[in-house]
Amino acid sequence: MKQKIKVLALLPILLGTMVSCGKKDNSSSITIDRWHTSGSGLDEAFQKAANQFSELVKEHEGVDVTIKGSYQGNYDDIHNKIVKGFATGDFPTIAVAYPDHVADYLAAESTPGQYVVDRSSLASDSQIGFGKEDYIGDGEASDFVPAFYDEGKHYIREGRYSLPLLKSTEVLFYNKELTANLLNQYNKDENLNRDTDQLSSFRDNLTYDSFRDFCRYIAENIKKGTYQDKAGDSLKYPFYYDSDDNFFITQCYQRNIPFTSINDGKGSVDFNNEQAKKRVSDLKDDYDKGVFRTKGTNENKYGSDLFKTGEVLFDIGSSGGSGYNIPAGDGFTVGVARAPYANDNPLYITQGITLTLLKTKDDKDGRKVKYAWKFLKYLTSTDVNLSLALYSSQGYSPVRTSCYETEEYKTYCEEGETLGEVQKVIKDKISGHYLTTPSFKGSAKIRDEVGGLMVQALSGKKTVEKAFEDAENQARLAR
Repeated sequence: MKQKIKVLALLPILLGTMVSCGKKDNSSSITIDRWHTSGSGLDEAFQKAANQFSELVKEHEGVDVTIKGSYQGNYDDIHNKIVKGFATGDFPTIAVAYPDHVADYLAAESTPGQYVVDRSSLASDSQIGFGKEDYIGDGEASDFVPAFYDEGKHYIREGRYSLPLLKSTEVLFYNKELTANLLNQYNKDENLNRDTDQLSSFRDNLTYDSFRDFCRYIAENIKKGTYQDKAGDSLKYPFYYDSDDNFFITQCYQRNIPFTSINDGKGSVDFNNEQAKKRVSDLKDDYDKGVFRTKGTNENKYGSDLFKTGEVLFDIGSSGGSGYNIPAGDGFTVGVARAPYANDNPLYITQGITLTLLKTKDDKDGRKVKYAWKFLKYLTSTDVNLSLALYSSQGYSPVRTSCYETEEYKTYCEEGETLGEVQKVIKDKISGHYLTTPSFKGSAKIRDEVGGLMVQALSGKKTVEKAFEDAENQARLAR
């Protein structure tokens, strides 16, 4: 299967039709640093958008604004550099950040607003708030997908401290041909009654129990060598989960198992409980039977690599990396479905690119924050955001409702092959079912620790009891 990739074309905003926001400001130029984690392709698109934004500002306000992007490693690298940079002044105005990391930035402040900018006042400002500057294609705050926008206020301190740019969630990638073949065999052996289109029925009614039972059946046949010299002879494991911490957290939320909470203005570590330990014990039983592997238990290998070579049938990973699950040439057809859900409670974690605004020491008059804010509004405007999501990423979704209502988006869903199918699944099956975890000092560490306890318990390096105990102790030290 050959994936159709549309050439990047950030939709231009016609300068002649835009309305200026008032008197031009001919004061000195402004350079805004932007720290990111993006690969060259996506960052090139961001920089192109930054250049277009600068031209608009120069045209309508007479201000020279330069947005300077700088790759700083992964999210944890940026988090660590910014925390250390608060002491030296070496940190940017715009940074990608998980909400848990923003919570650590807030906790580092000796006075509120010292480093992290509360966007509440900016969003509602009569001059530069959302929907106030037509010349950059600005839209109202109400146009954001509610779950994405509300993520910015799940902090101990009142306010909004992060803004979604491009979002993703976890989806299930599967080999359509091989899954159909194995379903036929499974249903015959198990004497199950299914719809004629077994693949569609399986995909659309993917409870965790039914998914697990099918994967157990496959694992048993792999052990027996049933698939040798047949389709599927490369299979090593039925399914793979790329994120150990997301696996744990999603299972907790879908099954109403306590994870974390905010009580009386303080973060609470709740994951060490009998329900969670029972769940991990059950997962270990399946792990030991060869039903699944995770990135953390398999030498940090990504499931997409094993999926493309036929070593796993199902890969549960980020929609933001969907392109990495597409095999070269005409190997097999990639199917996409929402990940299995439990307890009739399909909840899915939100991921993707979120931005925070920071006030640097040299921004005495707040002009860097002002124009950085304008740039964020530009990036999240309907046309620009849609273009970034569909043509510059490997499966990220736009953050504004208006993006999903365009004919361009609808056409992309129908004609974009695998990446289009990803968008369709997210829009039709996952939207409205997002979960958001509380963000507070130490919540980033909690994510790391529950991912670690999964690896330790599943691989048998620690007992389930010991893995939970050690993870809780480490999590509490970070608060």
